[in-house]
Amino acid sequence: MEQSQTRRDAIVEAMIRVAGSKGYLATSVADVLTEASVSRTTFYKHFDDKHECFLAAHDLAIERLLAATMAACEGRRGWGKRARAGLTGAVELLADDAPLGRTAIVEATVAGTAARERQMIAIGCFAQLLEVEPPPVRSALPANTALMAVGAVAGLILDGLQAEPAVDLSRLLPELEFALLVPFIGPRAAAEAYGAPASSASA
Repeated sequence: MEQSQTRRDAIVEAMIRVAGSKGYLATSVADVLTEASVSRTTFYKHFDDKHECFLAAHDLAIERLLAATMAACEGRRGWGKRARAGLTGAVELLADDAPLGRTAIVEATVAGTAARERQMIAIGCFAQLLEVEPPPVRSALPANTALMAVGAVAGLILDGLQAEPAVDLSRLLPELEFALLVPFIGPRAAAEAYGAPASSASA
């Protein structure tokens, strides 16, 4: 059983690397077999097809992003510090592991309805992290403010990863922080938080 799980894990890891490098549509089962050094029989023992394997890879990529986000928040006091630390942790992982980032964020958009549904669930999970403690002026905000904030950040990251050449996400971090903070504290305060002149943002 342990050996079987190890082989399954190897296949999922291979899918992250291959789909994140070649793209989901260009990836074949044969590509994954080569990367994982397993047989076709072993692959089909664990997965019905490429799509099912990709969904498992996407789930693992999101799991690692969530773990990096939560680890970065650990020990931080104050909503703003936790939010920025968590975002930084996620962005650092995405910048360090390009295939993981593309599997989690870019390729899910072309891998079918189930993958897109998983992506929306993932955005909801990240949004929940913003609500571990009450954000600023919570009583005056719509109930889905955190979801909107995370969705905006995810959209900017998607655009950055799809650009040719791909944007260095670590350099995009100030803009991502602004997008995350602005629904909660307003554009002027969010601009000041990431260092832009307050006059450049509308009140």
